Amino acid sequence: MKKNPLLLLLGISALFFCLFLVFVFSTMGNLVKDKSLMGHGGVTIGVIKIHGVIMDSQKTLKELKDFEEDSAVKAILLRIDSPGGAVGPSQEIHDAVLRVDKVKPVIASMESVAASGGFYVAVAARKIVSNAGTLTGSIGVIMDFANLSELYKWGKVERFVIKSGKFKDIGSENRPMTADEKALLQSLIGNVYEQFLKAVATGRHLPVEQVRPIADGRILTGEQAFNAKLVDKLGGLDVALDSIREEAKIDAKQKLNLIYPEPKKRSLLEVLGSGAADSLMQGLVERFPMLEQLKGMQAGPGTHGLMFL
Repeated sequence: MKKNPLLLLLGISALFFCLFLVFVFSTMGNLVKDKSLMGHGGVTIGVIKIHGVIMDSQKTLKELKDFEEDSAVKAILLRIDSPGGAVGPSQEIHDAVLRVDKVKPVIASMESVAASGGFYVAVAARKIVSNAGTLTGSIGVIMDFANLSELYKWGKVERFVIKSGKFKDIGSENRPMTADEKALLQSLIGNVYEQFLKAVATGRHLPVEQVRPIADGRILTGEQAFNAKLVDKLGGLDVALDSIREEAKIDAKQKLNLIYPEPKKRSLLEVLGSGAADSLMQGLVERFPMLEQLKGMQAGPGTHGLMFL
């Protein structure tokens, strides 16, 4: 009997579709993380990862709240690997860490990068531990704009704006920025910068004027930050856990049971529905945190938002 090429093609397509579904469910529905790095029993420590560009605070806020309300969790470890992000979300996480630390110790452990908004979050913790080579600091605020007026002229595109006030289209890319607009934005940047500066000075128990000379946007190594009293100890995860023992008064003989927030499980409808692409992306980000930076940069400084980045 002669084989039908169309049926053969449909069969191969069905096979690949099944393999795709298996991959999706294994990525999003069965993201099972090891609940402990040091075995069961002992004292429970909650671990929250802040990885990638900070563009949204809701996930971290929920994790902090859950660990705060869990009586079994005696302390929280923030593992930060972030170049910063949007001002609002960074401040929301900072404030939540301050609140939770009044209930149980929160220790920040900086990985490869904990700069700008990442550092803003860290200074809310009771203690900060950094690797000597961690990139940190970058205390400052930035807004990014582009003037495409010459490009529009070249493309023979003429744009019109109807506005209620002279500042309503501030930052528009179809014309140069006026001196008044620059002054207004600089004033805004200066105000948020002073908020950042005050948060660092308060969190590190330092006079504002001692922080200001190094709060010019410069990046520091962990060792330089330690010398400037911006971090408490140099070291990695083990040193951070030692700090947790000290702050939570945990005996050295007791094991530390590290637990992580449960990943959100998605239903079949969520996977196959209109939000399938977003669900797949989120599932991949949960498995491969490095993708968060690419995801976050889609809404980076070019959106004209205030950024700790």
